[in-house]
Amino acid sequence: MEHSDMVNTAQLELIHAEIDGELDPRQRAELARSVLSDPAVRTVRDELQRLCRALETLPEAEPPADLRDSILAALPPAPLRRSRSWTTAATPAWRYAAMLAGVMVAGTLIFQTLRGPGPAPREVAGTLAPQPAHTVVDTVVMSRTGPVGGKVSLYRDGVELGVAVDLTSAAPLDVLVSSGGYTLRVNGLRTPADVALPGFPMAGQPVDVSFLIAGREVGTATLRAPKGP
Repeated sequence: MEHSDMVNTAQLELIHAEIDGELDPRQRAELARSVLSDPAVRTVRDELQRLCRALETLPEAEPPADLRDSILAALPPAPLRRSRSWTTAATPAWRYAAMLAGVMVAGTLIFQTLRGPGPAPREVAGTLAPQPAHTVVDTVVMSRTGPVGGKVSLYRDGVELGVAVDLTSAAPLDVLVSSGGYTLRVNGLRTPADVALPGFPMAGQPVDVSFLIAGREVGTATLRAPKGP
């Protein structure tokens, strides 16, 4: 930007502040006078505005994971300042370096936004932790005197019931569960497995479970549902 050498620091500060939307009425009037009276100021202002518009149109892309840290590590420590206004250190070169770092950081933020809000690290740890076990309310042990053997349990998971099937069998099982006017069938079940029973009541009623292989009943179990929600 060859015209920038013809623009003094105060004028550059006003141009940068205008781009950032930080001009007060007095500064805006001062910049307008400089733009009207000095072609070099007008040229630098136009070039900077075009640069900012071009940066805003850059396509969103995922930056390398270590790019943000390497950029921030390369920047010199920022001195403490009493005000928000630009100091004499705000030369065009410094301005462009800071702008580039901002674009890279913004790209990271945009990517995270597009991915959607994710759980906090503590929440992720909680999500990956083992979930509490179901509350078993009844169990029937089936001895291996026939085609199937093992145990069948009725469990409570919050306000829903489910059946935990842990049986050995010669082939995948079809499971038929009936209780309180509700019926649920699961075909080709390989155990151990849990079968959720959405909508099944909890009123102390029996829960009948039948096991079938190739359409033939090979075992049954009757469990008792708990009372109350």
